[in-house]
Amino acid sequence: MRIVFLLSRIEQSGVTTHTIDLARGLIDMGHQVCLITGGKILDGTNRVDDFYREFEDMGVTIKEFDTPRGSILKKTYLSITSILKVIKDIKAYTPDVVHSQSPYMTFIPWLMGIKYTTTLHILYLKKNFKFKNPTHLIAISQESYEFSKKTFGILDKNISLIHHGVSSRYAETIDDTEKIALKNKLGIPGEKLVIGFAGSISLRKGSDILTAALSEIKKEVRDKIKFVFLGGVQGSEEYLWLKKLVKEAQIEDIFIYVPFEDPKPFYDIFDIFVLPSRMESFPLVTLEAMMSQCCPIRSNTEGAYEQIDHGVNGMLFENENVQELTETLNELIQNSDLRKRLGTAAKQKALEEFTIPVMTNKTLQVYEKIRLN
Repeated sequence: MRIVFLLSRIEQSGVTTHTIDLARGLIDMGHQVCLITGGKILDGTNRVDDFYREFEDMGVTIKEFDTPRGSILKKTYLSITSILKVIKDIKAYTPDVVHSQSPYMTFIPWLMGIKYTTTLHILYLKKNFKFKNPTHLIAISQESYEFSKKTFGILDKNISLIHHGVSSRYAETIDDTEKIALKNKLGIPGEKLVIGFAGSISLRKGSDILTAALSEIKKEVRDKIKFVFLGGVQGSEEYLWLKKLVKEAQIEDIFIYVPFEDPKPFYDIFDIFVLPSRMESFPLVTLEAMMSQCCPIRSNTEGAYEQIDHGVNGMLFENENVQELTETLNELIQNSDLRKRLGTAAKQKALEEFTIPVMTNKTLQVYEKIRLN
């Protein structure tokens, strides 16, 4: 099968990561993939360049269009020429399926009068002339499923719920020598328990909730831990805000900041992974941490109850409830048996439900419903 992905831009986001993972799953099964995109959005790290190379290395055909910018006149001109180029590229590739990873690009296959699908990654998508209801929609969580029905009036028969999957590389831990080397690089003594986070610095991700909870951990418990914040760009406005939060919370002694890079080796030294987001979709970082056998804690926002069975393979806390997060951290830091049991069960669930092959097979079932040829 020949599949075209429409992705407005390649950036450091879950949508880009999901597109890479799905493309890899499809190619591994013998399918061909073309990515039509507005190109890279650089963010001060090397990750976006890494993402672009991943597409190239796995054999994805990449076609770029100009993202509209500048004056109104220039934007209008670029919009028209870019749309025409995308249409031309789609026709030239002669795909069996068009999959718009960016919902606001769905108007293009709609204009062409062909069948297509889109994945609804976010729950704050608004009605917009650029979004056209697809032939069949892929929801990534129960919340996005219900959102699609309520906001866009899409019928149940035209929606499939398909959870994200992540690479099995997260299940393969680095060796003890590499773990020790990474801890030494970060200045973490061997006896310390490591708690970690991976993601952007923002209110949406709950950076302030996180620092507030860490500040409330009992001193005798806090002496046992180090916290690693992996994300963002050092020196950015967001970084300066985080630095201020850390200072105000008086947690400089346990807080270690690392600008974002490949999170894989970090998961392998995390004993506990925390995601305190105020708003989510179906966060890949939780799945990556689970597959790495971290004990996961996350807020009960979108996708939480599908990812984690509370007390079975992780812990959930009420969104924005700093006290509840603090109490959960206190319990897990002090109870190694519980922590390890939850981590083991988290890995088992991730390997059973959240792998690339599982996601890809379910996606192919949608493709069969809407294929063009």
